[in-house]
Amino acid sequence: MFESHHVSRYYEKRRQQSPRKGRGKWAPAVNRARSRIVTHLPKLSLAVDAASHLILAARASTGIGSDSPHFVPLMLDAARRMPLEFVLADAGYDSEDNHRLARQELGIRSLIPARIGRQSTAAPQGYYRRLMRRRFKGGPDKRWYGQRWQAETVNSMVKRNLGSACRARTPMGRKKDMLLRAVTHNVMIVANL
Repeated sequence: MFESHHVSRYYEKRRQQSPRKGRGKWAPAVNRARSRIVTHLPKLSLAVDAASHLILAARASTGIGSDSPHFVPLMLDAARRMPLEFVLADAGYDSEDNHRLARQELGIRSLIPARIGRQSTAAPQGYYRRLMRRRFKGGPDKRWYGQRWQAETVNSMVKRNLGSACRARTPMGRKKDMLLRAVTHNVMIVANL
């Protein structure tokens, strides 16, 4: 998530926690305003090469929501750009269809924790999701899954080097702004080789 303006989210949170002037009650109007802001927050989903920190594919959107629908276009774009052996994704991308696409259609081993849905002791639905639960519980995939933090490193690099606030005012402008940052990040990586 990127900032939709130059006021930090921490500042907004602290402002929400302060009582309204002249009243001892918390400000409910601020919470309604915050929920409107959240629906317009810029969001950038990335497919990253863990070894080089290059962005292989990017998808820009606005608002909060599940990451799972972004998996297919990201994987198809990334697989066109370079041969892939593994895909490591956080639990937000968890779905049986995403595993099936990676493993059966693209021939890529997928490691995505099966945490979406009911958090009971029952096994998740679907062959690959049950496989993920077993393999993460037993530990053989935890070593590989640790490389997923390279994607978080790239997110941090983009925000530190290019800023975390989008300057555009419209949703389309924000999407273009985030995609331009992804391209700029790749140019910066290649220039430093």
